[in-house]
Amino acid sequence: MESILTLYTAIGTYLPRFQLFYIDLFSCRLEKIVKKTRIQFASICLAVCGLPVLSYAQTVQFPSTVNTSAITAYQNPGTIAPAPLGAAPSSGTGLGGTIGAWDPYSSSATNIYAPPSLAPPAGYPGTYPPPPSYPPAPTSFGTGPPAYYPQQPPPLYTQTPAYSQPYGTTGSPNFPYERFLENVSFRFTWLPKLKDNANSLQTHDFDFSTTALFPNFLHTDAPLRVTPAFVLHLWDGPANGVQDLPSKAYSAYVDGSWDPHLSPRLWAELGLRIGAYTDFNTITSRSVRYQGLAVANVALTPQVTLKGGVVYLDRMSTKLLPVVGVLWQPDKHSRYDITFPYPRLSRYWGTFGNKDVWWYVGGEYGGGSWTIKRYDFGGMDYVNDRVDINDLRVFFGLESTQTNQSTAFIEIGYVWDRKLIYKSAISDLNVDDTLMIRSGFKF
Repeated sequence: MESILTLYTAIGTYLPRFQLFYIDLFSCRLEKIVKKTRIQFASICLAVCGLPVLSYAQTVQFPSTVNTSAITAYQNPGTIAPAPLGAAPSSGTGLGGTIGAWDPYSSSATNIYAPPSLAPPAGYPGTYPPPPSYPPAPTSFGTGPPAYYPQQPPPLYTQTPAYSQPYGTTGSPNFPYERFLENVSFRFTWLPKLKDNANSLQTHDFDFSTTALFPNFLHTDAPLRVTPAFVLHLWDGPANGVQDLPSKAYSAYVDGSWDPHLSPRLWAELGLRIGAYTDFNTITSRSVRYQGLAVANVALTPQVTLKGGVVYLDRMSTKLLPVVGVLWQPDKHSRYDITFPYPRLSRYWGTFGNKDVWWYVGGEYGGGSWTIKRYDFGGMDYVNDRVDINDLRVFFGLESTQTNQSTAFIEIGYVWDRKLIYKSAISDLNVDDTLMIRSGFKF
């Protein structure tokens, strides 16, 4: 017990001294930490505040020759009078154009200006697009000129390989087809009676068709066009008591056309048409007709193309016709297709709004062939027969094409050498000449 009291007394005696020692030691340590912290804080502040000074004090490269004129023009732009707009910049005499980036190391004061470009930008609103590079042109058998088959749909003036690929280039032509159904078409043709006599014949033809595209036919870039069509024919005459025609007849067919481009100078127009041509009161094996087209095109120059081939009409009086001629396109405003049996001379007229308008003159071998039931005045009864209606036509026309490729046209012409040819023993009939009015559209 006495030892414990002695230890306690000693601790009570020396404890204040130990406390003071540790307090002094802690105070010294704290003072050192504060001093060190102040030194570090001052260093950080000095570094942050002095960074711009250090960066500004970096070494710079001075030019060997000071561009005093450029510095003067830059600092005092009013001391140098600008030249007229568009003038070429020249040092000391004036500066033209618009202010640009200044280079203090350049030896010329003109570097702070850039002359303006006087050429209008592409697609400037004040400019007008040029006329189309090709005029309205029939494509082929299926959508070709009415000279082949007057009962066909309106001519579709779409671009063919002959016009889509420039002369002298290599490779296959490009076909920008965007839809399966290329177009829907309608055409009306009226041949009125000019004389009220027994040998006059008036006809109305209403043509409806649509065209479907099958691209890359037979692994080529040329598409196959398939055109189903239906035509209503209304006939009035003749009334001579010998020859007779029903009041109406029909043409229903499917047409296929293909225009392969064989080389940069050689391409073809190929077509096949199968249809029924009848009044639907008389249907025989002769009601079904097969027609065809095969034409070769050879480019002699970029403007001149020779054309040669045959067209098969499958009529009683005319089975086959040669196709021969020349296509001359002297410029993008003109297209002269001097080809038998469907010549057409076309010329660009102008652009009105969003429509490109062409005028043209042309000719064709018109008519067709049908199986019919007619009245036999001699036997006083109805008999089955077959009739050809043949004629020659010339016409003047206007066609407008909008930017969406929809087309409308109107034609007026003269028809002569009209003839009715019957399969039976009844004699043929020469019909009076008349006018032709034809109009249509496609979209």
